[in-house]
Amino acid sequence: MYEKGVQTRNMIYQTAKQLFYDKGYEKTKIKEIADTAEVPIGLFTYYFKTKDKIVQYIYSEFFAQISLRITEELKSGLDNSILRHAIHAWLYYDIILNNENNRRFYYENLKKTSNFRILDKTASQIFRRFVEDFNIIISDHDFDNLVYLDFGARREYFLNYFEQPEPDSVDDVVFLLNGIFPRLLGIDQNSVTTTLYKGISTAKTIRHHDIPFLV
Repeated sequence: MYEKGVQTRNMIYQTAKQLFYDKGYEKTKIKEIADTAEVPIGLFTYYFKTKDKIVQYIYSEFFAQISLRITEELKSGLDNSILRHAIHAWLYYDIILNNENNRRFYYENLKKTSNFRILDKTASQIFRRFVEDFNIIISDHDFDNLVYLDFGARREYFLNYFEQPEPDSVDDVVFLLNGIFPRLLGIDQNSVTTTLYKGISTAKTIRHHDIPFLV
C-alpha cells in the first residue's frame, strides 16, 4: 500500500512537471494535472495541496541535484562558500535561462512571488556560511533584513531581465546577483570579484546539461 502511494505521488509530480514545461505554470490547472495523471483530484490535494507546493519541490530537487553534481565533480577547493555558491548559481541559471520553456516557468513564478518564498531556508543556510567563513559579526535581525533586501533586488532585476530584447548573459547574471549579499555584509570587494570570476570559470567545466529542471 505504501509503495502504491509513492508511485501515485511520483506520477502526479512528474505529470505536473511535464505540463509546466509544455504549457507553463499559469495555464496548467490542478484538474488537468489530475486528469493527465489519471488520478482523482482529491489525491492531488492529498499529496500536494496546491500547485505552489509542487513548485517548491521542483526547486528543492533541482537545487539538490546541482549541489550533488558539484560535489561529485569537484572533490576539493570548495572551502570558500562564496565560490561554491557562484558555481552553483551559474549551473542553476544556465539550465533555466537557456531553455525557453524553463524560462517561461521561472518567469511566471517570479511574477507571482519572490523566490525567497520558495528557497528561504536554503538561501539562509548558504548566506549563513558567508557570515561564518568571513567572521562577520551581525545580529539575526540584521541578517534577516539583508536576506530580504537581496531577494527583493533579485526579483526586480529578473522582472526587468525578462522584458529586455537582449538580456544579460548568464555570466553577467551570476556576477551581478551573487555579489549582492557578500557586499551587503561588507566583504572585501576585490576578493568577492576574484572569487566570482573563478566560480563562473569553474562552473563551465562541470557537466550539467543532463540535470533536469522540469524535464
